[in-house]
Amino acid sequence: MRYDNPFPGMNPYLENPDIWPDFHNGLVGQLRDVLGPQLPDRYRIALQRRVEVEEPFGASSGLNLRVPGALVTNESAGAPPADGETPSAVATLPDEVVAVRVRMPREVGVLWLRVETVLERELVTVVEVLSPTNKRPGEGRRRYIRKREGIVAGLVNPVEIDLLRCWEPMPLETAPPASDYRILVCRSLESPGAVMYPFMVQQRIPKFTLPLLSEDETHAPEVDLGAIVDNRHHTARYNLETRYNEPPQEPSLGDEAGEWVKERLGGMGRRSRHRTALGIARLEEQSAR
Repeated sequence: MRYDNPFPGMNPYLENPDIWPDFHNGLVGQLRDVLGPQLPDRYRIALQRRVEVEEPFGASSGLNLRVPGALVTNESAGAPPADGETPSAVATLPDEVVAVRVRMPREVGVLWLRVETVLERELVTVVEVLSPTNKRPGEGRRRYIRKREGIVAGLVNPVEIDLLRCWEPMPLETAPPASDYRILVCRSLESPGAVMYPFMVQQRIPKFTLPLLSEDETHAPEVDLGAIVDNRHHTARYNLETRYNEPPQEPSLGDEAGEWVKERLGGMGRRSRHRTALGIARLEEQSAR
């Protein structure tokens, strides 16, 4: 169907900054909805929200302004030339104005999951889908790494889902193999050991088991993240606003993966957000008649 995810696993076009915030929070919400009924009765899973200051990382961030196309120098515009000064040295006011974009941070609400025991309210597992703020070099990344280290030190199980190809992966003592995406599952009793699930854009998203307290590991639910991504893709109908005739968000996929993506998308209808909006406007116009 036209709303289905055209990729076997992660769709790299969902990394577009215009789509990512909706995809991220919708994915976390669906993770909660899927995992909640599968947990043993002693656990609950809750959505948590924090506000991050998101630096612009795409064309959607910015403010359009109209400003002079050049700066006036040390003379007032239109002033007569001083003695001994040629007309070419006199500052003039340019006629042209140009549109520019100003880099502007924005506040973004980011969801994550907290798994805890019902009676004791003991924090057991934290599930994070990494955001651009977590990965981009700067204070946001440093803050996230400190939080991650605190979770591990507190004998809590962190699950870290990285579906962003951009920026360096989160640091590990053991360097994982190169991959487009990765899932990190840490069990507190095995710390500092952990399990990494790396995968490429051409591959399906690996399944993993949600870590719980050691006595409940045999009842821990299996997480089929690929099915949840596909469901989110279908319900949100991202294909209607995706320009599949253009390369996905940077960084480049590389020659081999890029050719694979072209072949994968070769039979798809390619529509832009402009065309979709135009079609909706026409339908509304027809309905009003």
